[in-house]
Order: sequence, then structure tokens, then C-alpha cells
Amino acid sequence: MHALQHILRRAIRSLWEQAYLNSVATFVIAAALLLMGVYLTVQFNLNAIVDSWDSDVHVSAYFKDDVPEQRRFELRDELAARREVASVRYFSEEDARRWLIDRVADIEPVLDELGPGVLPASLEITLVPERSNPEAIAAFARSLSSTDFDDIDDGREWVERFHAFLSLLQLLGAVLGALIVLAALFLVANTVYLIVYNRRDEVEIQKLVGATTTYIIAPFLLEGAAQGVLGGVVAIFGLWGVHRLLVVRLQEALQLGVAGDLVFLPVSWRLALLATGVVLGVLAAGVSVRRFLSTAA
Repeated sequence: MHALQHILRRAIRSLWEQAYLNSVATFVIAAALLLMGVYLTVQFNLNAIVDSWDSDVHVSAYFKDDVPEQRRFELRDELAARREVASVRYFSEEDARRWLIDRVADIEPVLDELGPGVLPASLEITLVPERSNPEAIAAFARSLSSTDFDDIDDGREWVERFHAFLSLLQLLGAVLGALIVLAALFLVANTVYLIVYNRRDEVEIQKLVGATTTYIIAPFLLEGAAQGVLGGVVAIFGLWGVHRLLVVRLQEALQLGVAGDLVFLPVSWRLALLATGVVLGVLAAGVSVRRFLSTAA
């Protein structure tokens, strides 16, 4: 117990006496975690968007201009009666116009200039959950009459492209994340090495009186953990600021209704970010102290 208290006191004293170097190490960890946090926030929200699209894929069937309105309603009722169909919604040209005006700023003057007939009437068809897989949706789209519909969009092409984009983004994120962590580890380790070097007399005395390597290293590991915690907290607050300034404004700019609320990282992800900071600080401290001890031996 006495040894533990002594180790803790040494760590706290060093944090105070070497405040500048500890602040540098904390800042480097915070910067690395902030960059990782920005990526994770973007990734989390993009995943949420894709999940919402996957669960709400529908088929849009656009009528030809010469199809009478009565025939359109008949087709709506016929499709609604099919077992694989959960719901069918009819959109007249005026409905489509109002939908677009509600979601796209300053589009109304453009529509007025283009005149009537620009937006075709359509049916929005949602399939039952067990028939919402890509193959079933594609088969259903092929079954629709080509004599009544000018174009049929099953929505899968965009979702599949977005999935491919996300896969590429995840790969790039993993590579960049690894590079950021390695760069931060290098910078923090060199900063901690300076801290150890400034306390070299204390370390040498401990070695002379027979202190174990664990006893010598322990205070520096605690300092590294403290740097990681402080860096993680700073990064999370910084990330929250970025979220408020940029992501929320981006959400306001997205007026097409394709995404739900763009949210901040969940608590579990924030804790993981904090834990990454602690691991980074402890690992950098351990590497630095062992490097110093090996060169001083």
C-alpha cells in the first residue's frame, strides 16, 4: 500500500512539475482522437442512413402521360391486393410538386418556369418485410406492366452504390486511423522520453537502491493514463463542438429528406475513444521508459 501511494505521489508531482511536456503529450493525443472521432461520427451517421434506406426500400413506378386517371387508380388497387405488397401510395403531379417544394429550397420558380407535365404521376409501392430483399424487389419491378409505366425505379442501384462507397470509406478510415495512431504514438513517446530524461537523476537513484523496473515505470504509466484521459475528454468536447458547428448545419442543408437526424457519437463509442486515449498514453509511456532504461544501462 505504501509503495502504491508513493508511486501515485510521484506521478502527480511529475504531472505538475513537467506540466508543459505533459500538456504537449495531452494535446497530441487529443488531436489524434479528434481526427478519429470526426471520422467515426461521419461513419456512424452514414451507416444509420444506409440502414434506414435498407429498411425502407420501395418501388417507384412512373405513369406514362397518356394513361387515364381511372386506369391509374385501378392499377393502384390491383397492386395493393397483391400479397407481397404492404402499401401503395398514389402521387399525382401536384402531389409530386408539393413534395419537391417542401424539401428543396427555391425550386418553385424553376417548376413554374418549366410548366406542367414535368413531374409524372406515380405509384410508390412498399413491399412486405420478407419480400424486401434485393432479388425480390427486382423481380417485382420486372413484373410491372410496361404499357402503363414509363419508368420503374426500385431504388436498389443507389443503395448498392452507397454500400460500395461505405466499404471504401471504411478501408480508407482504417488505413488513416492506423497512420494517425502511429504518428501520435511516435510524438507522445518522444515527448514522454523528454519527461523521463528530465527525471533521469531520480531514475538513476532508484536503480542504485535496487528499485524494480516495474516500480520505476509505474509512475510514468500513470502519467500516460492521465494524459490519455485528459486527451480523450478534450477530444470529445472538441468533437461535440465540431458536431454543433458543422454537422448540425449540414443537417439543415439536407432538405431532400433522405436522412434522419444526424447524431453525435453514442456513449459506447465515446467511451471507446476515451479508452483508446488511455491505451495510447500508457503504451507511449511504456515504450519511452523502457527505451531510456535500455540506453542508460
